[in-house]
Amino acid sequence: MTDGERRILRALVGMCEQCISHNGELDHMAMTAGENAVAVLTDYGLVTSIPRGGKWTEAGEALLNSRFSN
Repeated sequence: MTDGERRILRALVGMCEQCISHNGELDHMAMTAGENAVAVLTDYGLVTSIPRGGKWTEAGEALLNSRFSN
């Protein structure tokens, strides 16, 4: 992943955690923007797909935790 992709994904991860995270899972609530965000994160291996959203993978958790450094 490029530095640019990492910056964009960190922002997306942060927004998903803030806006659609419930009990450690991402619930897109059938909203197109949430569905698209979960799809992108799934493509990068940051979440695994579950009904109505996704669940953070180890890589996703690591990126989620790294958004406060550098």
